[in-house]
Amino acid sequence: MTAGSHIAIDLRMYRRSGIGRYLQTLLPGLLPLLDAVEITILGEPQDLKREMWASDPRIRFRQHDARIFSFAEQLAVPRGLYRGLDLLWTPQYNIPVCYRGRLIVTIHDLCQLAIPETLGSPLQRWYARFLFSRVAARASAVLCVSEFTAAEAERRVGIDRERITVAYPCLNDSWSTSAAPGPVPHSGPYFLTVGNLKKHKNLIAAIAAFRQIQDRIPHDLVIVGEREGLLNADTALDAELARSNSRIVWTGHVTDEELQRYYRHAEALIFPSLYEGFGYPLVEAMALECPIACSRSASLPEVAGEAALYFEPTNPEEIAAAFLRLAGNKALRAELKERGAARLERFRGDKSPKAVAAVMNALLKDRS
Repeated sequence: MTAGSHIAIDLRMYRRSGIGRYLQTLLPGLLPLLDAVEITILGEPQDLKREMWASDPRIRFRQHDARIFSFAEQLAVPRGLYRGLDLLWTPQYNIPVCYRGRLIVTIHDLCQLAIPETLGSPLQRWYARFLFSRVAARASAVLCVSEFTAAEAERRVGIDRERITVAYPCLNDSWSTSAAPGPVPHSGPYFLTVGNLKKHKNLIAAIAAFRQIQDRIPHDLVIVGEREGLLNADTALDAELARSNSRIVWTGHVTDEELQRYYRHAEALIFPSLYEGFGYPLVEAMALECPIACSRSASLPEVAGEAALYFEPTNPEEIAAAFLRLAGNKALRAELKERGAARLERFRGDKSPKAVAAVMNALLKDRS
């Protein structure tokens, strides 16, 4: 352990979906592996102190409640929030641009550059490009959640490949069929779609496809996704959901326990996303024996491999055909479940914490 080594971790997104899931599954295995004398957690102390990992005697908390991607979060540097650090880890690309210490950044995806219309204004698009450029210029190391994202980071913002480490997110043991299945969360058979109400999630295409064939199957379409707190929600999808009939159900926010029940009892997961750096719902579905049909875009084939039925996400007819194939083919669903269980092993265990810790410890050791 390096004498006096001090790392800070920005956990303001700890309770969010996506990045929050990444942090919640990674931290318990990562923190014991860090060669640091002091670990400062940036975020809301009263909330984060409830976590089991918070009992680590090296941990200290600093209040940091500035909104993500706001100008206010950039004022944290002159306020001295990052004083005395040997290394700062930001698990998203919204780095403090005036911070001059050693920096490690996780890039989950580059959707804001690949599909700029997912951002609501020219100013937001400029700010995303600016922040990514500063990551490329300033980060000592970059963690990417897939080979796809690593290639995107190299191609779109010029991050040297030797600075990038790919570590797939891990899934903790609570996502397992060994747990009691719980009550069925929806009356009657249903297909499941999981994703926040953002444009690149392409939920509107799943709805259009389902409407084409809903009279030919007894299933409903259940959409689990959040709308509240999103900076750039898909307003067209809002309108589409508002006119939906009872066969299309949007749940809003659900707990992990509720989400697990939705996976366990679904006929299949339909995942039509246009762009994902990883795609957590795929591994969640694998863990809970839910067959998968998904887009062949971005990182999704890398994650799902042979454990999914694929479709073109911009073609509602292909998505509709996937609904029909899965609804009428029990053998296909069983085969996809079996393939998913086999593929899941690469997303279990301590491979990700070890890979991330190795990068951080090397930076803590070499503080020149």
